[in-house]
Amino acid sequence: MLKSMTGFGRGEYKDEQFSFVIEMKTVNHRYNEVAIRLPRFLNALEDRIRKVILKTISRGRVDVFITSDYINGENCIIKVDKALAKAYHNALKEVGQAAGLENIELNQQEEVFYLSRCPDVISAEEGYFDVEQLWPKMETAIDVALKNLVSMREAEGANILEDLTNRANLIAEKLSIVERRAPLVVSEYQGRLAERVNELFKNYAEQTIEPERLLQEVAIFADRVNITEEIVRLQSHIKQYMLMITSDKPVGRKMDFLIQEFNREANTIASKSNDFTITQTVVEIKGEIEKIREQIQNIE
Repeated sequence: MLKSMTGFGRGEYKDEQFSFVIEMKTVNHRYNEVAIRLPRFLNALEDRIRKVILKTISRGRVDVFITSDYINGENCIIKVDKALAKAYHNALKEVGQAAGLENIELNQQEEVFYLSRCPDVISAEEGYFDVEQLWPKMETAIDVALKNLVSMREAEGANILEDLTNRANLIAEKLSIVERRAPLVVSEYQGRLAERVNELFKNYAEQTIEPERLLQEVAIFADRVNITEEIVRLQSHIKQYMLMITSDKPVGRKMDFLIQEFNREANTIASKSNDFTITQTVVEIKGEIEKIREQIQNIE
C-alpha cells in the first residue's frame, strides 16, 4: 500500500510507578532520519528506540518526543545546597548594610521561604532507574504510536494513490492522441511539399521534378520526425508506474527516477514532432508529469 511520508502518532503507557507518552511526527525527507528527544534518565534506551522505529519507517524525517513521569517518588532525590543557601543569607545581610540598616532583624520564617525560592538552593535529581525493566513498558507505548502513525500515513497515501492514478490515465489518453496524430504528420508534409513544388514550377513548363526525389525528401523528413520509439518507451514507463504505485514496498525513490524518464521522453517527442498539435499535447502531458513529480515527493 502506498504510504505518505507525513503523519502523526501518539502512544501512552501507565502503571503504578511510571507513565510514558510517545509522540511521533514525520515529514518529507530525501533519506531516513530519526531525531529523539527524551528525559535524561532514558538516554540508555535511545538506540533501541531508533532501531524499533527504523523497522517500520523507511523514509522521511521522524521527530520523536518522549515524556515520562515516575508516579512513585522513591527514586526522586531532593538536594539542598547548604553552602549556596548560606551565601544567599550573607548576601541579604550585605544588602541591609548597604542600605544603612545595620541592626535589622530578619524574620526567620520569611527568610527561609525566600531562600528556598532562590535558584539552585533546592533541586530535584533523578535517582537510579533500571532501564531494562523500563524498556518493555516504553516499547508498548512506542508500538502504539507507530501503529497510529502508519495508519495516518496509509490514509494520506490512499488519497495520493487516487490522484497519481488519475494523472497517469490522463497522460495515457493524451499520449494516444499523439500516437494517432504522428502518422498524419508525414502525409501532411508530403502534401504541403508537393504543393510548394507545383507552385514553384507552374510558370516553367519545361521544369519538372522527379517523383523519386520528392519521395526521398519525404523519407528524410519521416525519419527525422519519427517518434514511435519514444511513444513506446513512455507507454512502457506508464505500465511500470502503475505497478509501482500498487506495490506493498516503499517506492518513492524509484518513482522519482521514473518520472525523470517520463519527462525525458516527453521532451524528445516535442522536439522531434514538428507538429503544433503534438507539441501542444506534449505540453499538457508535461504539466501532468510535473504535478506527479510534486506528489511523489511525499511518498515513502
